[in-house]
Amino acid sequence: MLEINNLTASIDEKSILKGITLSFESGKTYALLGPNGSGKSTLASTVLGHPNIAVHTPSDIRWNAQSILPLSPHERARLGIFGSFQSPPPLPGVSLFAFLRFALPETTALETRQRAENYAKELAIPTTLLHRGLHDGFSGGEKKKFEALIWAMLAPQIAFFDELDTGVDVDAQKIIGSFLKAHRTPEQTFVFITHSPAFFTLLPPDETFIMSDGTISRTGDGSLARTIIEQEGFEGKKKEKIEGGR
Repeated sequence: MLEINNLTASIDEKSILKGITLSFESGKTYALLGPNGSGKSTLASTVLGHPNIAVHTPSDIRWNAQSILPLSPHERARLGIFGSFQSPPPLPGVSLFAFLRFALPETTALETRQRAENYAKELAIPTTLLHRGLHDGFSGGEKKKFEALIWAMLAPQIAFFDELDTGVDVDAQKIIGSFLKAHRTPEQTFVFITHSPAFFTLLPPDETFIMSDGTISRTGDGSLARTIIEQEGFEGKKKEKIEGGR
């Protein structure tokens, strides 16, 4: 499905990713973990095509055997590659409906509105927020609920959720996790970039990748994610020390 081969990338001439090789299969759930600054978010942003990230030869990212490096972020999104922002930027004057009409031109305005309103009810999103500028003045939990709603509307084949649990209380975490589980199809792939096991009860990972200093330092099955977060910490450090350094 998605193959990352010898990926080396930099930002402002600073090396961030250093020869990463990974693959993500259809229908699986992955945990991508590591301390702050290890390159997790940069890896996701590189896959999504962030223009400020320089990718160096001989790196390659292949989607269903096709290299996507020449493609723009918009073209990659059209292929079914989705990213949820760690801190979604506000879009004053652009409502959810306006955003979705642009993203889903083949869907009628009525169908888009009805689906979005139904999803909003499931996510306990106040109706008034649907007409405001997207993420403009929203709380952390509201922003993450909207990210989940947009994921459901776009129905991508793979989704990178970057700290979807950050700034979200326990009740909202349960709502979002249950929503993702309810609307996921067997073919959709999830990649959770996180420091917390908040969603792993409802959506247990099949595989875990640990990043350190721009490389993959450790891999394992889903149980490794909980072990790292709850017991060992990253690189053998205790969990409380990692949290204290965030």
